Amino acid sequence: MSPWVWILGLGVGTLLIRATFLVGGSDREPSPYLSRVLRLVPAAVLTALVTPALFFRDNQFDATWHNERMIAGVVAALVAWRTRNVSITLIAGMLVVWLIGAVAS
Repeated sequence: MSPWVWILGLGVGTLLIRATFLVGGSDREPSPYLSRVLRLVPAAVLTALVTPALFFRDNQFDATWHNERMIAGVVAALVAWRTRNVSITLIAGMLVVWLIGAVAS
């Protein structure tokens, strides 16, 4: 099957899923359970995107202290937990990556 058929089919599926919330549910509030679950979606998506970048190098799982990305991720997680500030978290993570790179070379 052509990749364009897949792309078109997935695009139409995505449109239909989103349209159900806009058209069908515009006059009612979601249940409290659904609201709680939907609040967790951004954190779950971000975790799914970031975790492979932290723990995989050259398509190999690397959870050792030689993995500078993992160390920076741990530091960034601690900073985020303590400060709850996205900007400071990003700066701290990037500083750790930069410092490790400077020390290692």
